[in-house]
Amino acid sequence: MLRNLTLIVPQRVLITKEIDAAAKELLDTSVTDAVKADFLRAWAQRGETAAELAACAEAFLPQARDPGLRGNWQGKPLLDCCGTGGGGLNLLNISTGLMFILSAMGIPVMKHGNRGITKRSGSADVLEAMGIKIDLAPDLVPRCLEEVGCAFLFAPFYHTSFAVIAPVRRALGAEGQRTIFNLIAPLLNPARPDSRLVGVFKTEHIALYQSALEQMCCPRFTVACGQEADSHQMIGEVSAQGPTLFGSTVRLPDGSLLTSLTRTPEPPIHEKLDSLLVRTPGESASRLETILSGEEQELERETLLINAAVASWTHGTAASLEEGLAQGAEALDSGKALDVLKRWQKFSEQN
Repeated sequence: MLRNLTLIVPQRVLITKEIDAAAKELLDTSVTDAVKADFLRAWAQRGETAAELAACAEAFLPQARDPGLRGNWQGKPLLDCCGTGGGGLNLLNISTGLMFILSAMGIPVMKHGNRGITKRSGSADVLEAMGIKIDLAPDLVPRCLEEVGCAFLFAPFYHTSFAVIAPVRRALGAEGQRTIFNLIAPLLNPARPDSRLVGVFKTEHIALYQSALEQMCCPRFTVACGQEADSHQMIGEVSAQGPTLFGSTVRLPDGSLLTSLTRTPEPPIHEKLDSLLVRTPGESASRLETILSGEEQELERETLLINAAVASWTHGTAASLEEGLAQGAEALDSGKALDVLKRWQKFSEQN
């Protein structure tokens, strides 16, 4: 089947039935790596559509371990805050730092993530450096959410079937060829959170993920692509000192949908993007702990707060970005966000 699809995929969009068959063969050990590589290369070079991304994610999700939660938690939407990666910037782990702030704001966070691939410090790396257990067994995830307010799903631990395709991805990566596996990570959270903040590095990915998440029937999400004011470098987060493009689908009380907006901070913060760069997971962990302790007042804090504001607005906890900013600042300044870290460290020691 994959051989046939390799010939077809440059010519047209694959239908769901074909993607289901392709997903099955990609995880089949009897299919050679060369055949898999030819298909993934041809697909990526043509360019995957939003419908194909959604169908591929739906084909792989049933293979994942079940974390015992789906969509919401105790009447509140679960929220995932993640990024696509691939920007080549060794940024402070903003989306991971958000977990502590959002949890302190009463938002149940279920983050899906991995170790760094295109950056030195991935979400799993920095959490581990903070003393947090990343490979938590599925039966302990609900209790972690209950006791801490957030939980982390380590992608390789929950998508064990992907180990089969890892050698193919490495080989293609060595030739500079990305695959659909570089794109679908934000869609593969096994808990299927009802609320999501997805950071992307390419403006064309805003519409791509917006359409894919709509087709996967995610009720509330925002896709964000921020920009550094002076260099115009795109970052996979909401920017605190430059414009940010958004693609959002949030179902308002009257049933209408907010679909897009642009934000430019006024007045802009004039610190350079360099102040957000880190060299190691340990450095990222240390700087996040400094922010959570209320000792940091510069660009790092402001970037975390504006991302928390967008996440809480998307979630429905904050009615506006201004309200979300105030709630996030209170979570930091009161010590509640730091308490989340301490509870999680204790939970990790005991489990």
